[in-house]
Amino acid sequence: MKKSIYTILVILLLTGLGFYFYDAQKVLETYNSPNGEYVLVVKRENSVFSTTAIGDGGKSTPVEIILKNKYGKVIGKSSSNKNCGVLWFSIEIDWDMENEEVWYGKSKTIHLKTGKVTC
Repeated sequence: MKKSIYTILVILLLTGLGFYFYDAQKVLETYNSPNGEYVLVVKRENSVFSTTAIGDGGKSTPVEIILKNKYGKVIGKSSSNKNCGVLWFSIEIDWDMENEEVWYGKSKTIHLKTGKVTC
C-alpha cells in the first residue's frame, strides 16, 4: 500500500515538474515597465518543437503577450481578443504610462489597469 502511494506521489511530482519546465521553455522575452509596476511576458503559442519558416530564426512564431503586475498576477492576455494575434518578429513594446496602456504591436494594446486588449 505504501509503495503504491509513493509511486503515485512520484508520478504526480514528475508530471508537475514536466509542465513547469515545458511552460518555462515557452517564454521568449520579458519586458519591465519604466516604473517597475508591470511585466510583459512574450510566450510562444505553439509547442517548442514546432517548425517555422526556414532562415527566419524562429521569429515567425505566433506569440501570446501576457501583462502581469509586479507580484505576478495576470492582468491581461493578448489571447483574450482573437483578432489581436501577433508574430514574434512584429513585436514593438511601448509603455504609455500616461494613458495606462502598453503597446505590443502596431495598434495593439493592453490596458494596464483593466487588462482590456484592443487592436
